[in-house]
Amino acid sequence: MADRLTVTTLDELSEVYEMHGGEKVARWKCLARRNNLFGAWEAVECSFLPAGGASGVHLHSRTEQFDYVVSGSGVMTIDGVDHPVTAGDLLTTCLGTRHGIRNVGDEDLIWLVIEVSGPGMAPEVPAQDTSGDRAEVIKLREVRDVDALDYLSGPLRRARLIELAPGQAETLVADEQEHVLFTLDGTGSAKSGSTTVPLRYGVSVGVPFRGSVTVEGGPDGLEFFVVSLVVPADAGGAE
Repeated sequence: MADRLTVTTLDELSEVYEMHGGEKVARWKCLARRNNLFGAWEAVECSFLPAGGASGVHLHSRTEQFDYVVSGSGVMTIDGVDHPVTAGDLLTTCLGTRHGIRNVGDEDLIWLVIEVSGPGMAPEVPAQDTSGDRAEVIKLREVRDVDALDYLSGPLRRARLIELAPGQAETLVADEQEHVLFTLDGTGSAKSGSTTVPLRYGVSVGVPFRGSVTVEGGPDGLEFFVVSLVVPADAGGAE
């Protein structure tokens, strides 16, 4: 599976009216989901809210979630408390949390949604003690690397911002975890076996279980967000 990748761009966005009972018309693109990976992903999505738009407050009754703000500014309501958010913020949503987001800026609010099965909600995600789970806003641009188990109890393991200088490379190996990356800035390439994927803003690459990819910075360097999720050794009969 060395060159089996899931590649998506932000072309041909869908329109979503009143997202989660919110306001105005959002735009949306699914980047990866369970049917083309092996782990307990619900979906990795990119959402766009216009100025004054909102995704309504809703309950996470069976899923956990990371949200990463790509650009713009907003207010995330978490269990009734408002939190200002801006580009570079990572938001954790644990099982049983109610949240929603509103665009309070003048430009589109763009964010990534990484939604996965919560503990006890899928055969490959065993029930666990969730008393220590925390729904928080993390300045990922400052810390660069977050251990998901400091906040959540499901299959998510890590969220990172990786910046590569021209010609510098980073290899993502999906031996125990799958990875989905999203290109934030610059250009570069993602190479796996005989496949080379050009990277630019908005290009997403999923690395399925037992696969690998080497990401290399282009002439102007490259920055990307990557999230990792643990996969059972026998997931999907992967070979």
